[in-house]
Amino acid sequence: MVFVSDAIPVHSLPKTPSQVPALKIFRFKNSTEIQHDGPFQAGPVSLPITPLPTDAPHRHTYYEILFIEEGQGFHEIDFHSYNIQGAGLHFLTPGQVHLLTFSSSFQGYIVAFSEDFYTFYNPMNPSLSQLPFFQPARRQPIITLSESDKHYFHNILENMVTDHLSAETDQTLIGRYLGLLLQKCAFLTQHHAQPVESPASSVPELAGRFQELVEKNFRQMHEVQQYASQLSVTPDYLSKIIKKHLGISCQEYILDKLLLEAKRLLVFTNLSSKEIAYHIHMDDPSYFSRIFKKKTGLTPNEYREHVRKSTI
Repeated sequence: MVFVSDAIPVHSLPKTPSQVPALKIFRFKNSTEIQHDGPFQAGPVSLPITPLPTDAPHRHTYYEILFIEEGQGFHEIDFHSYNIQGAGLHFLTPGQVHLLTFSSSFQGYIVAFSEDFYTFYNPMNPSLSQLPFFQPARRQPIITLSESDKHYFHNILENMVTDHLSAETDQTLIGRYLGLLLQKCAFLTQHHAQPVESPASSVPELAGRFQELVEKNFRQMHEVQQYASQLSVTPDYLSKIIKKHLGISCQEYILDKLLLEAKRLLVFTNLSSKEIAYHIHMDDPSYFSRIFKKKTGLTPNEYREHVRKSTI
């Protein structure tokens, strides 16, 4: 079933009185209550349930890690459906549209954090866009966990949650927990990766920075020249690097991001094709329709009807 509204709901982290960027940890909506006794607590403190609806299409302004210890269901992420059977880690970047469908009780944690929080406490670690499960060209959003790996992450997150719930905990500690958690996730991803070399298996820094810029600016910036200028290189040089390491031209990479956003809006909102074209800063709706059909084989309205019918 497709949930349709006038706009895709966007979830943001709750505001905090501190100037330090926020991190929040929640449990799943249909999970059992989790209580922790901290060294500075007068009694057990309950970890809150996520206050946001997760069973309807939505997106975030922040990053999210879902640690699923047990449970069954499906996780839909940008038109890809992932079957959930037991323990795993799921990764989401800002802007992705997703929803969770539960067929049994879920146990685990949801860790929500901003890019600023991670970089503030882990300045020497790789940037988030360099991690394989967050990197656009080689995104691997799911890690299936063995029994021993599940216990490893359970222990990290149990301690992280206990300190997160303590009013006396220094946020530096939570930030370091997050850095450790992501480092271990990156190690697991690399350890289980296929040994076959691919164009995106060793992406240089310039290509990574280009991908990061596109992720943040694709709605407003459509030209290669704009990205080359921000990266202090020529458009020809940038195009050569991207083609070599990502196997696609810069312009095609930007266009793919625009069309993915258009597909999200076509399926999950009631916006017209013309309104969607303006939303992604294509000032000529007829050009938008032509390029959409050229890339997908369907007009925007045909695509909307086809995807909605296939999910009923």
